[in-house]
Amino acid sequence: MAAQTIFVGSLPATASNERLEEIFSEIGPIKQCFVVRDKGTEKCRGFGFVTYSMEEDAQRALKEIKEYDGQRLSLSVAKKKIKDKKKAEAVAAPKENEEKFKGIKKIQMKSRLIIRNLSFKCSEDDLKQVFEQFGTVLESKIPLKPDGKMRGFAFVMFKNVSEAAKALKAMNLKEIKGRQVAVDWAVPKDKYVATQQSSDSGLFFVFFCFCKSFSPFYCLHIKLDNFDISCLLFLSLAKKLLPSDVKEGRTVFIRNLSFDTEEEGLEEILLRYGELNYIKIVLHPDTDHSKGCAFAQFKTKEAADKCIAAAQDEAENGGVRVDGRKLLIVAAVSREDATKMKVNKAKVETGTRNLYLAREGLIRAGTKAAEGVPEADMIKRTRFEEVKRAKLRDINVFVSKTRLCVHNLPKSVDNKKLKALCLQSVKGDKRIRITECRVMYDKKPEKGQVMGQSLGYGFVQFQDHEHALSALRYLNNNPDIFGSHKRPIVEFSLEDSRKLKIKEIRHQKNKVCVPERQKQDRYFSGFKTNPEVEHIDLENGKKRRKVLPLPSHRGPKIRKRDKGKQKAPPPKKAKPGSSWNASQRRPMEKPTQDRFDNLVEQYKKKLVGNGGKNTSIKRSKWFDS
Repeated sequence: MAAQTIFVGSLPATASNERLEEIFSEIGPIKQCFVVRDKGTEKCRGFGFVTYSMEEDAQRALKEIKEYDGQRLSLSVAKKKIKDKKKAEAVAAPKENEEKFKGIKKIQMKSRLIIRNLSFKCSEDDLKQVFEQFGTVLESKIPLKPDGKMRGFAFVMFKNVSEAAKALKAMNLKEIKGRQVAVDWAVPKDKYVATQQSSDSGLFFVFFCFCKSFSPFYCLHIKLDNFDISCLLFLSLAKKLLPSDVKEGRTVFIRNLSFDTEEEGLEEILLRYGELNYIKIVLHPDTDHSKGCAFAQFKTKEAADKCIAAAQDEAENGGVRVDGRKLLIVAAVSREDATKMKVNKAKVETGTRNLYLAREGLIRAGTKAAEGVPEADMIKRTRFEEVKRAKLRDINVFVSKTRLCVHNLPKSVDNKKLKALCLQSVKGDKRIRITECRVMYDKKPEKGQVMGQSLGYGFVQFQDHEHALSALRYLNNNPDIFGSHKRPIVEFSLEDSRKLKIKEIRHQKNKVCVPERQKQDRYFSGFKTNPEVEHIDLENGKKRRKVLPLPSHRGPKIRKRDKGKQKAPPPKKAKPGSSWNASQRRPMEKPTQDRFDNLVEQYKKKLVGNGGKNTSIKRSKWFDS
């Protein structure tokens, strides 16, 4: 092991890699850190190893770190372990053999290639299989990060330089596993040190490479632990080296791509609109997977405009589709413009409950808006806020955009006064429409009163959200409305979607029932025929009733509906004097009464005599005698 690896002893049985790394990372960056455990268990064997990136950090750790969670540690520089006799013999070999081995290794290092921009899908066996066609491959190695992920480059060592040169010429800027790679000679350590000293920054050597799409990128060579680490840094310096076509409008930005879509499949669809310079799917730098978007550059602006117009087709089967997904295509913008658009983009509120409106009209104690507010009003506001929070826990409750709830109203304010106040809040706007304004009253009126007492709150429904918001901000906590001692408390009303749905169903039902009732009122029990009415259009545009011709036969009209039916027997005529009504009208006669009347009549005749009918009989009164 190198001098920057520390042996950590006297560790407790519960020691873990994470805690050990946390303690030693306070000194400097750590390459590797682990505790040694018993096989098949999580129990620590009492020691571990920590490898620093720099030797100076390792020396500091030996001096400064003393304890692990209160337990004293024993630290020392780790020594390289000789595993077998072959290695021991190699160490004890004569200097001649050592020099000979170094010479062979130096020759082999000259035939070593570095492959950059390597796909994460490529393995060491795949790499060896690709390069074996150019000669004998002694080694193919893909360096890994500490977390086990690939670094994006690899090394391939050939048997001789001629084979390596042949592979470099054939494979540079070619694709491996669907990704274009850059092949170059691996830089030996001595050349790297010389380059490091001659460079301005003393850290890296830079050269340019160009891929098929003419986009430049930097290659950064760094030496770390005898490995040549090369990272591809894609920079935005392409604008300085090559003219940008963003302003020309030939490049489009494509979204909503399937993660499985390849550049070939996308190119096949886009070629319908014109010739292409390149297509580039945006990949995630860590996973090398598609991010669902891409850039495509057409050769002409007309082709790009045609593609954008086709993507904006809103028909059911319209638009540009790849792998079953409808693509969102817009003109590409520069990085500076994209940054500005991201900063200036207004926050779009999502969701259907409009929870962002629940804070409108909120006045909290201790804020500037609460200055001068009566204590009684603040107590009411606190209570209303608690009730609102409790109601909004129900997902069926939402905040209305157009309906306001006005609290703290005086008893004298009725519907007309409340509506006048709301109209006053947005004065000057003739488009304002208030569809509902209602002050809530007690259902049980006092004795002698038509309506009950006002409950001190009401609701106002506006047609537009802007007018409702203006009214809220004008009326809420305004001391000029009812005085400083009683200020309106205005907020957007909370609505229950279930109750609104029931109300809508009832309203639709009433709409259907009203015409049916009107039709039923026109009908009566029995048979009714519609009159046969025909009109004739006159030359002046007026209408007059058509004169029907005479019937084809005389006598009563014969109905077709009555054919084949037996006629009902005519009702019997009632005999005169035998009707039940007449007998009811005639008073009941008793036989004894009849005999008495006859006797009286006979006595009168005897006394008066049988005079003529016209003879007038003067009768004296009883008091004249």
